[in-house]
Amino acid sequence: LELPLPEVRTAPPRGAMGMVGRPQWVWVPRNQWRPVSRRASAGAVWAQVTATPQRMVIEPGGGLDRISCVGPGRAYDTGRRAAGQSPSCAVTYPRSSAGQPHATYQMTVTVVWGGSWRGSGGAGGTLPPLSTSTRVPVAIADVEGLYSKGS
Repeated sequence: LELPLPEVRTAPPRGAMGMVGRPQWVWVPRNQWRPVSRRASAGAVWAQVTATPQRMVIEPGGGLDRISCVGPGRAYDTGRRAAGQSPSCAVTYPRSSAGQPHATYQMTVTVVWGGSWRGSGGAGGTLPPLSTSTRVPVAIADVEGLYSKGS
């Protein structure tokens, strides 16, 4: 059974600059967050293995603590006002990525899968967790605001 690599999505999207102190949304598309199975047989004897995604683990890079999320994360809806949305899984970077190699944080997103198997003779069981990972470069900028009293 070959497990798919996570097709990680972010908001702001890859290639766009995120901002210090603002959440960087992270999610895996719902169509990828589903069980996968394979069955092998030889004559009347068969065995089937099924893997089901359990959680997503984000290692933000830059020495920041890992984050564990139940489920695939909430997708950012570009058709809605940003103020009306909140992420279910996000990273908030406290510093710019300017000092990082290639001026990006190297975020690693891992999907942890639970597995089980069963066979034609009635046997079956639980398999140890498996994981698949994807590395995503994340560029984060400092944003400075100017404030002046009205004249």
